[in-house]
Amino acid sequence: MKKIVLFLLLMFPLFVKADSLKVVEHYIDSEVEIAGALNVKELIIVKGSGEYFTRNLNYYSFGDVHWKNGDDINLNNGIIYNGQGIEIRKIGAYEFTDEVKFGAFDANVKDYIKELDIENPSDNSYVLTDKENGIANLKIFYPIKNKTIAFYINYIVTNVVVKHNDVKEINYTFKNLFKSANNTYLRVVNPYPTDSELYNVWVHGNQSGEVNELTNDSDLKVGIIAKFPKVEDSINIRMTFPQEHIGIDVYLNKTNIDALEEIKKIEDEKAKNTSRGKRVIKITKYAILGLSIIYALLSVIFLKIDYKLLFIIYLVFGLLIMGSNYLFKFNYWYIYLVILFPLIFRVIKKYIVK
Repeated sequence: MKKIVLFLLLMFPLFVKADSLKVVEHYIDSEVEIAGALNVKELIIVKGSGEYFTRNLNYYSFGDVHWKNGDDINLNNGIIYNGQGIEIRKIGAYEFTDEVKFGAFDANVKDYIKELDIENPSDNSYVLTDKENGIANLKIFYPIKNKTIAFYINYIVTNVVVKHNDVKEINYTFKNLFKSANNTYLRVVNPYPTDSELYNVWVHGNQSGEVNELTNDSDLKVGIIAKFPKVEDSINIRMTFPQEHIGIDVYLNKTNIDALEEIKKIEDEKAKNTSRGKRVIKITKYAILGLSIIYALLSVIFLKIDYKLLFIIYLVFGLLIMGSNYLFKFNYWYIYLVILFPLIFRVIKKYIVK
């Protein structure tokens, strides 16, 4: 009977409009724990109205199965890096006041939201449904009406660190991020400050992102902080640590190989591909800007030529320029105006020029 009641409660939000809630900023603060888990705290800023908020949390980074002893070891984003599960620690919400400080996301939370009691269902509750494919769906029942609300979510990705013979490593992908967010901020903190050569870090996300290394007063490395505008879907963080930094490794996946040099080769190749990609994007950006200027200037030909087929072809060319601006995520607003130039000159030709 309880299962039926819970099923109905989970189905009910399907009939309530929640798409008017828009995520405008997303902050992620995470720390690699000495037992091999990733402690994640998120602050998700939403605007609008809705009865509930939903977020898919992932504990698998690659594929949809968990690695088992005897499975192939793939250091290039293989399933050996997948964690074992998601554990919710705390959830809260408050009316946002434009104050965000890493390390204190919950500073303004007055009352934490409790797990849904199926015997006494109510608002200000949450339910976590593990889909058993590496994704756990979190649904927070928290009515909002034309407000800006900050949702605070603290969860653990369990046993996500991998033990090699030479180093321990985390290769985790934050997935199901919000494309509507203006910016996604990510901080990842090491278990211990370090200057060891065994400590390395790589971050993969939008090419327009910024990544900075964090150090303490003694110039020891303590992690990274990154900012990604209009993130596509995911951000990947990869770190290697000295063995002693992850002191409890009984339940971790183990490769029994020396992995660091191979990991560096893999990441060096990715860096080369990224560099080539950035060059292509840069060339494309200037090409589109140049074509836009040429397009606008050549539109004056329609003051002298009134040929319908040429006009249609020219409009299609303008639409291609606009489409490329959108496709490559440049989104220069003024490029979307290029289509107006041939139309304006055609109107001038028709109604003004005699």
